[in-house]
Amino acid sequence: MPSSVSNHYASLLKLCSQPNKQIHLKKLHCLILKTLNPVDTFLYNTLITSYSNAALPEHARHVFDQIPQPNLFSRNAVLSAYSKSGYLSEMEQMFDSMPERDCISWNSLVSGFAGHGSPKKAIEAYRTMLRETQAAPNRITFSTMLIFSSARSSADLGRQIHCQIIKYGFERYVFVGSPLVDMYSKVGLLDEARQVFERMEEKNLVVYNTMITGLLRCGMVEDSKQLFREMSERDSISWTTMVTGLTQNGLELEALGFFRDMRAQGVGIDQYTFGSVLTACGGLLALEQGKQAHAYIIRTHYDNNVFVGSALVDMYSKCWSIRLAEQVFRRMTFKNIVSWTAMLVGYGQNGCSEEAMQIFCEMQRNGIKPDDFTLGSVISSCANLASLEEGAQFHYTCSTGKENDLEIGVA
Repeated sequence: MPSSVSNHYASLLKLCSQPNKQIHLKKLHCLILKTLNPVDTFLYNTLITSYSNAALPEHARHVFDQIPQPNLFSRNAVLSAYSKSGYLSEMEQMFDSMPERDCISWNSLVSGFAGHGSPKKAIEAYRTMLRETQAAPNRITFSTMLIFSSARSSADLGRQIHCQIIKYGFERYVFVGSPLVDMYSKVGLLDEARQVFERMEEKNLVVYNTMITGLLRCGMVEDSKQLFREMSERDSISWTTMVTGLTQNGLELEALGFFRDMRAQGVGIDQYTFGSVLTACGGLLALEQGKQAHAYIIRTHYDNNVFVGSALVDMYSKCWSIRLAEQVFRRMTFKNIVSWTAMLVGYGQNGCSEEAMQIFCEMQRNGIKPDDFTLGSVISSCANLASLEEGAQFHYTCSTGKENDLEIGVA
């Protein structure tokens, strides 16, 4: 039994188990070593888990090496730390060295491979796990593999996993049913997604939202609206899914109508809702509605959000109000590649090719590396300027990979 002091420290460690609290975690670790001798295995294990959650796998391993008699929990905690951080070689070594393994061990191995670019090893580990009678897969195993199948758009693998889900009796569980619906809809098998949805004994908000997302992704707008109306309760994700899906299906007016209803019902609005609403306003060239949305964004303190700010720049640009887009851009306290590209594209759309070239140079001076879309927009601006010299210099820069030379060429 852990002592009351160990329990107290364990509670404090959980409060520091985040990447943004690494310094606090290390200080608490030092305090534990100064005040407790010996440290029991329970507290050591809590330390390993805390370092794992704080994205410090090396520290987790260092703690593990101090344990006189590590147990299965100790080894699983280190294995999880390696898995989350993508330390695949260390993860494999730890797994192979374990005298015993359980379902948690296998889940960490599969998840590590699946989430960090080793698809073949993920499938191999999963199949080996199925042959291990003492470590039967659980809902986390199946959820991990379904997400993996969705990311790879692999209908065949998804179907195989579905068969195994049925075999082990997990099909009607919400935790497995939701990623199963999502997987089928992402690979375009909507009938199968619906069948899974209908067979589920209990459906929560997550499952409904997943099914609606799948319907909208496949262009089944009326079906999605019908399912939305059938929901006994809705959250902000339900509403945002409808606003986003309608916008993506070219039904911007309906999307704005859903947004108005969302506001009227007092549902919380986040950056993703605002992003979709601004996209709808831009698609409709609805400047006044865009301005109203902007005013609401300011009132709800989302005007400093980089995602929303970039969407505002895009909306004003599409509504032929490039100076308003420029004002938003200049007021943004933080800008990423999306923000800079939105401003650059906006200048191009509004016939301001010289400004587009200037913002590209400014972007470089700020250390932002352009992506392919950004480079394509600059090429268009060169064409609009009908500048052979700038275009040739830009072509040379792209072909040699010397982006930093471009600033000199167009200065």
